[in-house]
Amino acid sequence: MPLTLAPPSLAAKFDAWVAPPNAEVAVEFAAGRLSAGRGERVGVVELAPAAVAPSAVRPNLADPEALTASLRGLLEACAGIGTEVALLVPDLTARVSVLDFDRLPPRRDEHAALARFRLRKSLPFAEDQAVVSTQPLSPTRLLVAVAERARLDEYENCLEAAGAHAATVLPSGLACLAADPVLNHAALLIRAEQGSLTTAFCWSERLDFFRVIEVQSAVTFEDIFPSVAFFRDRVEAAAISQPTLYAAGLGAELESRLRDEIPWATLRVAPSPGELAVAGALRGRFL
Repeated sequence: MPLTLAPPSLAAKFDAWVAPPNAEVAVEFAAGRLSAGRGERVGVVELAPAAVAPSAVRPNLADPEALTASLRGLLEACAGIGTEVALLVPDLTARVSVLDFDRLPPRRDEHAALARFRLRKSLPFAEDQAVVSTQPLSPTRLLVAVAERARLDEYENCLEAAGAHAATVLPSGLACLAADPVLNHAALLIRAEQGSLTTAFCWSERLDFFRVIEVQSAVTFEDIFPSVAFFRDRVEAAAISQPTLYAAGLGAELESRLRDEIPWATLRVAPSPGELAVAGALRGRFL
């Protein structure tokens, strides 16, 4: 079946991390939270648990009108009304993968078709509804983000109703990796949200690993451990003496357990998950 690409405007916005940064305001939608910021100032509005329900296939926003009112207040506080902003969507809404190939085609416009072919059987929605963004990480490795067009529309429509427009759209976890230079190399991001856990790391300023899992209750050490073990194998193979675990949203008890059980790494505690994502989006391109 022939594929129908998303409207060019939406596809271009979803290519956020391949374009130069051009937004002075960032807005993040998350389960239980709205965040918006400009410069060093980030405002947060707490939401009812079901107000934003991240999903790749189901409606995400239970009451868009109520969210619009809350978001408008945040935008007014950071002078974001009437501006183009970086729009951050939950990691469970968009799927991010690092795919390996024997050799990537030399033309960038062929990469999306290659990614679609690789992912066609695993997409949880119709192929013609997929918005795909790609970026080559090496001659054989491709970063791919894919989301259902209707899910991205939910967030963009809410943002526009609140008085702003999306210049770029990207998953929050990718934005976080730009928040601190420490995350450029040999630092494992561990970001816990309501209902999800994102783990990721860059190697020599290129994304090397990105994993998102859905969790039914609070994130546990057992949820984190597989990513930590994979990360340790990577740093030991490269003889990195003191890598970093960069935690956001874990809570004091889980942070303490990481310090006790993983003495081979330095634990660094980030600001709140929302502040981390907004800061990364405003610092722009990182890959």
